[in-house]
Amino acid sequence: MLIWRLINPAMKNLMKYVVISTVTSYMIMNTVAMTTNNRVLLSGVLVGSALAASYYGGYTFSPEELATLTTAVLVLNFPRKQRAEDSCTAPGYISDPVMGCYRLYKESKNSADAKQQCANDGGRLLIINSAAEFTKLVSLLNQESIVDLWVHGSRSSVSSPWLTDNGNPLPYICNGYKTSTRPTTLAFGMNADGTCGGLPIQAPISFICEILFA
Repeated sequence: MLIWRLINPAMKNLMKYVVISTVTSYMIMNTVAMTTNNRVLLSGVLVGSALAASYYGGYTFSPEELATLTTAVLVLNFPRKQRAEDSCTAPGYISDPVMGCYRLYKESKNSADAKQQCANDGGRLLIINSAAEFTKLVSLLNQESIVDLWVHGSRSSVSSPWLTDNGNPLPYICNGYKTSTRPTTLAFGMNADGTCGGLPIQAPISFICEILFA
């Protein structure tokens, strides 16, 4: 390339130094981040070694080769979404393709204590997002011989809509929803027979938590 030939040797070395510095910075950050994929770190070492050899005179890269190595650095170190199955390591939690990273607590607690237990785990009461997830939960309750279960959802009064802790509407309300006008039925729950709805907030029942990952 004509432009590359016109660049003096000092500028070429400076450009190489910039790329080497970039590789080194990424390697340090990846080493500190324990969740980094080992293949990414290894690739960073290989690319950095090649560039270092060029900088110290062992090899002269063409502009195409330098561009390829630079692209490799950016692609290899691009942030990747961590899969739940790779991250679901909290004690007692299970990774599931439908329900995510969850834990079923068979012990009985009221809604406030159940929420607190989930928070202590680094999560929250599980939000039911779909009919498939609800169906799987019903199957799980019957398998574990559990009648009632706290899941995510609350309301300020019996005439108010069901909301998440963030104030958003619940993404899924089961087809077997039961209306209750009792003033204490302000926490959302479900039953092994496939129904869901408000339950008394002080009722001691089982609950299920989930931990989310970016």
